[in-house]
Amino acid sequence: MKRPSFQFYPADWRNNAKLRRCSWAARGVWIELLGLLHDSDDYGLLRWPLRQIAQALGCPLKLLNELVECGVLYGTEKGTCEALVFTPRSGRKSGDPVVLVAEQAGPVWFSPRMVRDEYVRNVRGIGTRFSEGANPSPKGGIGEGLDTAPSQRQGDGSTSSSSSTITTTAPTGASVEARQRFEMHLEWQPDDVSLRAQFKALGVSPEQLTGDVLAEFRAFWVTKSVADSQGGWCHRLVKWLKGQTSRKAAAGAAVGDDWAAQGVTL
Repeated sequence: MKRPSFQFYPADWRNNAKLRRCSWAARGVWIELLGLLHDSDDYGLLRWPLRQIAQALGCPLKLLNELVECGVLYGTEKGTCEALVFTPRSGRKSGDPVVLVAEQAGPVWFSPRMVRDEYVRNVRGIGTRFSEGANPSPKGGIGEGLDTAPSQRQGDGSTSSSSSTITTTAPTGASVEARQRFEMHLEWQPDDVSLRAQFKALGVSPEQLTGDVLAEFRAFWVTKSVADSQGGWCHRLVKWLKGQTSRKAAAGAAVGDDWAAQGVTL
């Protein structure tokens, strides 16, 4: 039976750092998308391409891409989506990790908060007095049936209260947000942290990155069916910049060696 509603926490919505990075328009799209995720057969998850989601919501595709870039909407358009792993905790004890979203090929998009809380609700429901063989005690195993508020929230503002501290990671141990992949679009902007790391790693001066270079980079990749993470796109940008600088230097050297072109006679 589908639930007719979900709980909404205004404080979570206002205080979520990821969501606050988004434009007002993208935040409006997110609340609409939460309704779509709530109505999905797989609660909190859609296996649709972003273009179909944009069509269903009646919103520009660039706003969905913005939610992906800011780490609000999780998943991938193409390639393999990393598994979402939930580790329940109670006190100082950790329960067994549970795979909530299995590793799978895209397109797949989801809200970790909604998927996680759906799992917690179902686990709690097993131990209610209305189920067969119900345990009269309200406390079950780790992460089950506890009534305390969550000590960590992933903040889209929508869900019921969760019962445990969680760690959401890929099996490799990397954070899920760092692996979000999206196609290039004309409004994309590199972030300072990733840029500084790539400038240092590739030995490129930040002064070489101009608005014209960024526009040329976006215009080239927007025509390609390639998806990458925010950090991956920053790496491609700095590598592009380094290659462009090398090509200009090589062209200058070639002209410098051509004495005849410079009017020099022997």
